[in-house]
Amino acid sequence: MLAYNKEILENEALAAQAKELYRMKFIPKTQLQDIISQLTLFHSSSNLLVRVGFFLLGCLLLSAITGFLALVFGSSIGSNFEYLIFVYGIIGVIGAEFLAKAGYFNHGLDDAFVLSIPLFFCIAVGVTFESMSLVFALMMFLGFTCTIRYVHTLSVLVGGVGMVGFVFDLIVNHDLMDKLFLPFVGFLLACGIYGVSKKMQGNPKFYLHRNGVSATKVFALLLAYFSVNYLVVRELSQDLMNIVVTPQNDIPLAFLFYGLTFAVPLTYIGYALKTKDRLMLLLGLFVFGFSIFTIRYYYQLMPLEQALILGGTLLFGGAFLAIRKLKDREEGLTFKPDRESDNSFVLNAQALVINSHMQAKVAVSESKMPFGGGGFSGGGAGGEY
Repeated sequence: MLAYNKEILENEALAAQAKELYRMKFIPKTQLQDIISQLTLFHSSSNLLVRVGFFLLGCLLLSAITGFLALVFGSSIGSNFEYLIFVYGIIGVIGAEFLAKAGYFNHGLDDAFVLSIPLFFCIAVGVTFESMSLVFALMMFLGFTCTIRYVHTLSVLVGGVGMVGFVFDLIVNHDLMDKLFLPFVGFLLACGIYGVSKKMQGNPKFYLHRNGVSATKVFALLLAYFSVNYLVVRELSQDLMNIVVTPQNDIPLAFLFYGLTFAVPLTYIGYALKTKDRLMLLLGLFVFGFSIFTIRYYYQLMPLEQALILGGTLLFGGAFLAIRKLKDREEGLTFKPDRESDNSFVLNAQALVINSHMQAKVAVSESKMPFGGGGFSGGGAGGEY
């Protein structure tokens, strides 16, 4: 099922682990170079900006191909232009397969062609059948297929959006159930996706797709939060169920969504601190900030200037107390430097500051033996004993 050579993919994983060990100061640079030199690797771009540049180049190449085909065959096809879009999707498949055989992996060019596959086919199916359910189902299938075949991380998000869109479309447009249950369905769906990602994360069979599994985990955590966020639920309730919110009349189960808007981020933060999961901790802090924005969006409890001052004071106080409590701990959650962080700049800055405050003083030795005059048991320049 993989489009790439599995052995070289394993080499890429080994090289990535070696670079991580070098970044964490476990192995020297010479050993890293020895490991890399002995491995057969793909053509890839470790620099994000370079990869984005090649991605844009791939998009330009695709646009040139599609524009040429539209110019040549557009007049003959006429109103049946959806067939030409199917051809664009086939060109995306051919380009992705060619780049995979040529050894381009996480390079940027391959990203453009892989992402064009669900884009063109979903547009073609939507124009032909005019069914959003079919479009979302195809997006889910192609997204997960590209993830497995091309080991492509971003395609996981395409498949996840297709899955959520398919379920929500069945509820909203096909009356699968009452729209009132839409937030709970999204939350349960996110819990299911998160459980599957946790099982896959501990399974060595999915080691090559570890980045895709991590992306699935992030998608599930964000889906769970935004499914029960008060702002999202209220806006969707007004659009889908024509609910009019007044000071006396709020959305159904408003108190529950108020609580979950803050309970979910706090759960993320607490669980992340317990399990030392940095990714979940960052997501928890992000969604907690969005929870504060959610309440302030509807309720102006104080002027913005006072809110910023109060928030900054609370953050400073919390950070200060946390540093005081954790600075002497040696294990678990500590304030000690992390091996995973690149602190070479900090170390160099510390050395520069120390050296700038040191006053080098040349030590001059004062000997009590007067040489040159011959005054110590022998003839010297003065010729005396």
